[in-house]
Amino acid sequence: MESSQTEPVCSFEDLFPEVIEIIAASLTVKDLAACSAVSRRMREVFNSDVLWRRHCDQDLAEYLRTTPCKVEPPFVSPESEDSTLSPVSYWRMAFMRENHLWNNLRLGICKTEEFKTQQTGYRCQPINQRFLTNDTILSLSSDTLELFNVKQTPFEEVVQPISLLRNGLVDRKIVGTGNKIIVMYSSYVQVYKLDFITGDSSLDFTFYVDEPEKLNIKDVNEFRREFLTREISGTFDGFITVEGKYFVAVCQRESVMHIWDLETGMKLKEENFCPSYCNTNGNKGSGTNNLILSFSQSSVHPTIFLSYSLTDLAYLPFRVELDGRCRFDVHNEFIGIHCNFSFTIYNYLTSTRLFICLQDPSSPNNRCVFPQHSYILGNYFLYLDNDVLKFFNPLRQRVELCLEGIKSFVVLYTNLVVLRKKCNQIEIISKTLSHVRLDKGFIPLKTTLFTAYSTRKFVNQPLTRFIDIAYSDGSTRIHHFW
Repeated sequence: MESSQTEPVCSFEDLFPEVIEIIAASLTVKDLAACSAVSRRMREVFNSDVLWRRHCDQDLAEYLRTTPCKVEPPFVSPESEDSTLSPVSYWRMAFMRENHLWNNLRLGICKTEEFKTQQTGYRCQPINQRFLTNDTILSLSSDTLELFNVKQTPFEEVVQPISLLRNGLVDRKIVGTGNKIIVMYSSYVQVYKLDFITGDSSLDFTFYVDEPEKLNIKDVNEFRREFLTREISGTFDGFITVEGKYFVAVCQRESVMHIWDLETGMKLKEENFCPSYCNTNGNKGSGTNNLILSFSQSSVHPTIFLSYSLTDLAYLPFRVELDGRCRFDVHNEFIGIHCNFSFTIYNYLTSTRLFICLQDPSSPNNRCVFPQHSYILGNYFLYLDNDVLKFFNPLRQRVELCLEGIKSFVVLYTNLVVLRKKCNQIEIISKTLSHVRLDKGFIPLKTTLFTAYSTRKFVNQPLTRFIDIAYSDGSTRIHHFW
């Protein structure tokens, strides 16, 4: 007998949030937007931060929210003051801003400004680093180092200009980290402290890499006199790493690693790590106050890899010996090593081998003196395996993306990838520049700004600003994509 009561109808909006989240996990952004447009109630359901956050770059959201958009047309919030709808959630709005940036990059829409320092004009000399922060750039002209905030127009000088030693016979390297500028003249190091509130800059301390203590010099003029009284070779022959508050220098063909504290100016340790007759191949930081050291006795001897904790000032148990010439990349607790047509990934904290790929020596990619090696992109190791570009996730210990038909590749600025593709099996190579987001695949970008060979290029981490410096005359332009 049929019931006389009508069973209640359960609509989609009545589902538990946990169930909606499971369903939404399989929906695309277009699907989420379409569901939001069905009704007022559905808009509220699909406006949840939980549903939109996974589609956003977590590090980019707050930066775009607090940074004015200089490009026309600017990003405009879809909300109006007289709207009766519920406010757009934080992460859905973050996705809208991010999508606006990607569209500008993809279409090459930007605002270009000429950069001219007030004191020293257009000409800029080569420098190791251009962006100190996402909106602060370093400008080196002749013997003056200046810092400018390019978020607003006209550009604002952040701190007082820093007067550097002018000596064309000595190689000069400049690195910025936090509120410090490190200037290295061969083996002589200056550390400047920046006060972004008062706009002051001061010489914090100086030291020679291989000496036991810092120098008692606070005055720039006194530093000049000290520098001129010593005979210093023109080029530092070795490797330098700035890892957090640590400055590490290894001189080529020496067995000593010099470790300095950039906060106190004290030398923490001189660490022996290889025979004095060996060749130091490199040292790289991991972003975790750990170092990977690579050295060999000669080109016919094995390459040895060691790990070192700067926090504990002691070696970790990890040690690997491989025959042949090697290249390596380090990310957090993982190291990827290319050696003799093989690519191997280790967890150097646990001394565990996570992955190995044996490559075909006859592949065109491996016929050069140094075969194509790996790169780091986000949390992924990228490597080429028989014309297939693979993305290996060391946390999940698996390949999560494959792109076929790739002849070679290179990662630029830590977040851009240039691909060389083979077109229709004909030996005609085309270049495409793409920004990689593994949840969306590759987003092709307009290449003209990034592939011109007449300029040196620098980009900030969120890809909102590019710097072009002309090789011919040093003239500088800044391209704003946000």
